Amino acid sequence: MNIIIVDDNSEFRDAFKFMLQEKLNDKYDNLYEAENGEECLNIVRKHSVDIVFMDKQMPVMDGVHATKRIVDQYRNIKVIAVSFHSELDDIKAMLEAGARNYIIKEEISPEIVLKCINIS
Repeated sequence: MNIIIVDDNSEFRDAFKFMLQEKLNDKYDNLYEAENGEECLNIVRKHSVDIVFMDKQMPVMDGVHATKRIVDQYRNIKVIAVSFHSELDDIKAMLEAGARNYIIKEEISPEIVLKCINIS
C-alpha cells in the first residue's frame, strides 16, 4: 500500500506520518508527503498510489481541486479528506469532489484513521 499525506503544515505532516508508521507498522510500502495539491498530483503521476490523505485548504492547488483531478484520472486511488474545517459546506465540497471520507483534524485518532483506510 502506497500512501500520500498532503498538507501545507509540515508539523502536521510529521505527526500524521509518525501516527501512520506506529499504527500501520509494515502494512504500507511507501509513505509520500506533499505540501499542496499540485505536488500530490506530481507524485501520483510518478508512483502507484493507493490512498491520499488530503487537506482542504492549501496554497498553489487546494484539496478540492486536487481531489477532483485525482478521482477523475485515477479511479483506483482513495482520497480521504483531513481538515480543520468542520463546516458542512467544506465537508460537502470535499465529498462532492470525490473524497471517500472526511476526518476533522481536531478529532483525529489512530482508530478513526484506520477505520477510514479499511472502509474507503
